[in-house]
Amino acid sequence: MALTAEDIVNKQFKPKPRLSEGYDADEVDDFLDEIVKAYRAIKAENDELNQKLVGAQGRIDELERARSSGAVSVVGAGAVAGVEGPNDSATSSQLLQLARKLHDQHIQEGLNERERIIEEGKAQVQRNIAEAEQRQKNEINELELQRVAIERRVEELKLFEKEYRTQLKQYLETSLNDLNASGQASAANY
Repeated sequence: MALTAEDIVNKQFKPKPRLSEGYDADEVDDFLDEIVKAYRAIKAENDELNQKLVGAQGRIDELERARSSGAVSVVGAGAVAGVEGPNDSATSSQLLQLARKLHDQHIQEGLNERERIIEEGKAQVQRNIAEAEQRQKNEINELELQRVAIERRVEELKLFEKEYRTQLKQYLETSLNDLNASGQASAANY
């Protein structure tokens, strides 16, 4: 099955839960949009080259039919010339070679452009991965700092609780001793 621009546009990915590893969905969508544009441009160029190839093949067929009938019309430098005789085979051969050369040149240009776009895409993917990894490291470092700060605050609160309980216990024991002492003093007075 050939991949089409519509396949790329309509591809759906499952979202990952928050705070998990993964890529920024908007960034991936933007990159896929760029790929679709490049894909459509290459497809349009390929279609145009195929049309030119069909036209050139038609012209070659026409020249070969004319050669076999004995008369070849050659269009060159803006003029039409009737060519008959021993040169018609050489002219047909030259036109055929020229058409093949142009065809091969267009195909090679298309292949080179495809490779260039693929390499640019790979480079962009590598940059995106590096940026995502750097963002991930930064976020992990930030979360680690927050964790350390929270642990420090928890320890401070535990220490405060311990000191508060100790002071409260001492206060209650002092108050109880004072009550016992005043209760015994009142009992002794009676």
